Amino acid sequence: MSDLDQLLGQVAAQMRNAPADPRLERLEDAVMAGVVSRRERAVARRSLALAGIVAVGIGWIGSVVPGSPAQAASRPAIIGMSDYAPSRLLGQ
Repeated sequence: MSDLDQLLGQVAAQMRNAPADPRLERLEDAVMAGVVSRRERAVARRSLALAGIVAVGIGWIGSVVPGSPAQAASRPAIIGMSDYAPSRLLGQ
């Protein structure tokens, strides 16, 4: 068992003395970029969910509140309205 311990100790010492992988220097930037990306996606999801809830609420309130009966608008006082306008031809 002591041979195995010595071998593992030597390997550990070699790994400690070995230079660090250069990719580890860029790791923090990649992790922080991922965190920012996830945060932006979460904010976008929340905004979309809020817009959907507001739209559903407005639609529900609009369907519950009784509407007033439709009434035709009074004749427009437009100067120079042609006698051939569709509203005149249809008798409105």
